[in-house]
Amino acid sequence: MREILEVSFVQSIRAASEVGDFVLIRKIIHAAVDYAYAFVQYIKRMDAAFVNNIHPVALLRPRIFGEALSSLEKTKASVSKIKGLWNYFIKDVASDDEEEGWEKSLSCVLTSPPSAYELNAMLSTLGSRGKIRAAIKLYKQFAVETSEGRTVIIEADAYTASVLFGMLADSIVLTGDNESWSNNTTRSEIGESPCWQWNEAMELLDTFSSNQLNNVAYASLLKINEKATELYDKQAVKHASVPSAMMVLDRMKQDGISPDVVTCSVIMSTFDKGHHWKAAVSLLDAMHEASSRSDLTNKWSLPPPNVFTYALAISTCARCDKSDAVLSLFDQMASSRAQDIEGGMTTPYTWVYNKALMACVESCHSSTSRSGRGIHLATAMSILEKMEDESMNKNSAPNVDSYNSVLAILGQRIMIDAKKTKPKSTHQSSRRLSKFDANSDLVFDILDEMKKRGIKWNAVTYSNAILACFSQPREIIRLFQMSVELERKADVLKVANSALTAAANLGDIPLVSEVISFLSQAKVQINLETIRLIVLAFGKSGDCDSILALLICLRGQDFANDLLKDGHGIDILSNLPKKFIPVLDERIYSASITSSLKNDELAIADQILQSMKIKGISLNQRSLQDIIIEYCRMAMESSKEEYKAARIAKQNEPECKYPDLLEPIYFTSSARSKAALALVKAVNKPSFYLLSTVAKACAASGLWQESRSILRRMHRSAVRELKEGAGSANFNGKFLAELPKLHRYLLKFCAKSGHITPALNYADDIQYLAQQVRLHRKSFSNDETDSTSSLISISSILLSDTHKMERKQQSDLTRRNALPILERPIGLTGLDWTLLLTAAWRGGHWKLCVGTLPYLSPYVKETHPKHSRELSKDDNDNGLRRPSLKTLDRKYSQLESAITAAVLCFEIRSQYAWAIRAIEDWMEWSGRRPPRQSVVAACRVLAKRYRGTEILNLVSKVISIQDVHNEEVPRDPSEYTYEKAIYTESINALYRSGLYDDADHLYAEGSRSGYLPSAVIESSDTTELTLDLHGMGSPVAHSAVRVSIQNQMAHIQSSNQSQGEKAWKKDVIIITGQGLRSEERLKPVLRPEVQRMLTEEFFPPIGSSTVQGNLGALRLQREDIAAWLNNQQQQKGERLLMIADALRGISSGARIERAIMSSGNRLEQALIRKMQSEKQND
Repeated sequence: MREILEVSFVQSIRAASEVGDFVLIRKIIHAAVDYAYAFVQYIKRMDAAFVNNIHPVALLRPRIFGEALSSLEKTKASVSKIKGLWNYFIKDVASDDEEEGWEKSLSCVLTSPPSAYELNAMLSTLGSRGKIRAAIKLYKQFAVETSEGRTVIIEADAYTASVLFGMLADSIVLTGDNESWSNNTTRSEIGESPCWQWNEAMELLDTFSSNQLNNVAYASLLKINEKATELYDKQAVKHASVPSAMMVLDRMKQDGISPDVVTCSVIMSTFDKGHHWKAAVSLLDAMHEASSRSDLTNKWSLPPPNVFTYALAISTCARCDKSDAVLSLFDQMASSRAQDIEGGMTTPYTWVYNKALMACVESCHSSTSRSGRGIHLATAMSILEKMEDESMNKNSAPNVDSYNSVLAILGQRIMIDAKKTKPKSTHQSSRRLSKFDANSDLVFDILDEMKKRGIKWNAVTYSNAILACFSQPREIIRLFQMSVELERKADVLKVANSALTAAANLGDIPLVSEVISFLSQAKVQINLETIRLIVLAFGKSGDCDSILALLICLRGQDFANDLLKDGHGIDILSNLPKKFIPVLDERIYSASITSSLKNDELAIADQILQSMKIKGISLNQRSLQDIIIEYCRMAMESSKEEYKAARIAKQNEPECKYPDLLEPIYFTSSARSKAALALVKAVNKPSFYLLSTVAKACAASGLWQESRSILRRMHRSAVRELKEGAGSANFNGKFLAELPKLHRYLLKFCAKSGHITPALNYADDIQYLAQQVRLHRKSFSNDETDSTSSLISISSILLSDTHKMERKQQSDLTRRNALPILERPIGLTGLDWTLLLTAAWRGGHWKLCVGTLPYLSPYVKETHPKHSRELSKDDNDNGLRRPSLKTLDRKYSQLESAITAAVLCFEIRSQYAWAIRAIEDWMEWSGRRPPRQSVVAACRVLAKRYRGTEILNLVSKVISIQDVHNEEVPRDPSEYTYEKAIYTESINALYRSGLYDDADHLYAEGSRSGYLPSAVIESSDTTELTLDLHGMGSPVAHSAVRVSIQNQMAHIQSSNQSQGEKAWKKDVIIITGQGLRSEERLKPVLRPEVQRMLTEEFFPPIGSSTVQGNLGALRLQREDIAAWLNNQQQQKGERLLMIADALRGISSGARIERAIMSSGNRLEQALIRKMQSEKQND
């Protein structure tokens, strides 16, 4: 009777599930329990022996409830209904009362206690509803012994483990939108994984004993590892796939469960998706070694490799550009005598080769490096040629898929990069790549080889071949004409769309015309994808009027079709049925609008958009974002033109207080940025890239407030992302990771235009975000340091009236125990402070420069050469290896423009004292010579204030700093070195301010040190002094003449002990050149300038005459030179007398006495006036 009832109940339950009647299933279960209970009560009354439990009777097996739960999975029953049936089974039918036991529940209607079958059915049903947490909680409640000593109610089995691991694997969504479920699971061996499913699986694994696990359960567990590897492969925090797989194998070894070939294949697939070719080859070698071992006493061993494991290992190596390893594995596979699971030999079948080729195709499409894609093409060609060489074996001969894969890689336009790839061995060399130079030649060689082998071309072959001949329209048409012979018209249209794709990339309208004509002859109707490609081709060629005509033509207007026929020979309506014109969807309109915007045809784009509104067609989110990005691109392009116009206007402005401050008129760019802003409001959850692009466009268009609003919105999203996800391991912080790039871009626009107010606003927002990140980091790492200090805005500090260049305490965002994303610089970096200084320079805000430089000092100090490993062999304080001098130089080169901007600003505002202070501090911070432009700017402002002595001191300090890169090599006299530039520009500044003596002093020092050329040409002629002024500017030439004559005079005086005119007995010959290298040939520049200088800047004037027979030299008479020297001696004497008189007055006290008396008189007069005013008030 029990068997009959069970069969009838099970069939009834299954029949109810087929029609989806979950209510009927519940009624059947309740009816079965009621009938069984009534039967037990009836027997109890009829048989007295039942009272003493001598003949217990039970009609229901727990399997009926398992069938019911499994059947509910096929229906639309809610989770509450499923849980209600489970509770009825556990709490009512199979009593949970520990005192009475299950034998007395409902008078023993069950023949046995609940088993793993019912538990597995419930877990599967919950898993199908996506209730992973509920399933795990239920398993732990009924099948896991707790620390409180609660006994296990249901004994789990291997299928239970498979179900749990399987539902965790299925819950991993490869799109990356995974639910974050943070638990405290940690694995000391490999650390916590960013995938919470893997962490939970590791915790569940510890609840199973060895007899509750098998290969199926472990394969399900490893599937989680595989999907986690694929999901986190390209994210900031990666899943440790190899250590995780090895840990599972160690656990299997501890449990005494030898992995089968399926388990090893899952591991190999994990290595394939994680690009771990070394691990794949090592596992394959271990499996091969285990199969060749004759020792059978070892209970645990790896299975022998079969064709699937070889295929996965080869695919992994191909995906990682290891062509040598790929071909070696093929050879090893061919020579191997191991058998696969079906008893066949591990021969490299064609599908194994094709899997390797497909790995090359996938990696080539995902690669961003052209050289990397070239390596993939070289690897694929080597594999294909190996297949062709082994074509005697029909099982490994290439087929149409093999050739299609190679043609697909050729479509990436990387043949040149593949030819540049140097083969590491003879395996990697390709005959075809060395033979052909053009893509088309290689394509037709492959097609001819297919024809020789009798391999028929299909639509994919034609499509890939056409895309591979991307730049040769004639070859594309030739291939397309050949494809017309395909049997299915859908295949012909597919090939035509590939040809149109090539035409759209080239903007080749004649190619479009020929393709459409051939479709008309073949009577193949175009589809919406064809229309979209035609639109893109018109957009690429810049013919937006034809796009509008095409859209009108597709309304059935013959005149628009005639325009296309007359203009381009494209007959659209002939390819469509007369009574059927396709309804255009938003993809066509989106492509039309985007193409129009790319060509700056706003009127046409607006007309198309209005047409969409009339027809009630709305853009989807992707199309809307594409249009917004195009508006932003147009705004930034217009901004460049506006800045160019502002720069030209600034150059033509006669007198300008701030020559570097640009004030463009944002007209076109502002309108386009506002259009992008309006469209952003319609986007649901805009991406970071979209918001960043709009913020950049607004900043480029002068919409500073709008740009700041978007930036604040992104900051709020970043903080929200941090608070919601940073506690879990799968947090990757995409907003926080990309924000520093946006910050720098916005500050660059402020620096470009000299707008300091928006720059300070951005700085305030950036520092506020940094404070929020810092507070979260401290709470995350349990940092007990004070984090409650209020944030003072950067602008309030930098614009305050206290101008002291003090050291600022910098916040450290790179503390231990922080998440990797929190270790990145979120606040203002050294480059950001540099941009802020540049903005202050262009705007003339010298006070801001004074306040900003101290914030930059820590970044500059880090680049000091004393921190390099070349100059300090010890490790730093943190135990890390010191950076190289080249690394420090690269960092310093990014910051050195800051001091230049600051000093230029001080020059504009005549703040010479701050200029000297800034340069001296910079030299102390960096341990290097300051940039040449900064020193020259400081010299200019000092010269304007007639601070010649301070210029001499500054130049001396700068030159005294040892250059760490200075090598003892011979100097080229014509090279404009750092030292030569400093001396030359300093002399120019002193010369313009009339400080000739200081300029002479600098020239003498520079020529003596070898940094400036000496003008004197040594000669044995004692009647002439020859000076060569080639290559000198007027100021340096002026000082060279003065210093050379004075030095010669001093030499004569020291040797002859004579004075005045009688001491000078030489004519001076000055070589100026004939102007052979002047802009206008034979029109010298230096000669007239020297003549002017001798007559206007020397007193008494020195006359000059051309040397006979040499137009490039001037002769100065000795009498004029002697008169000038005599005047110089008189002036020197007068200056000495004035100094002596001043010193005499100071030493005698007369001047001090007069000053005190004058001061006393002033005090007495002030007291008298005060007394008089008091009397008047009284």
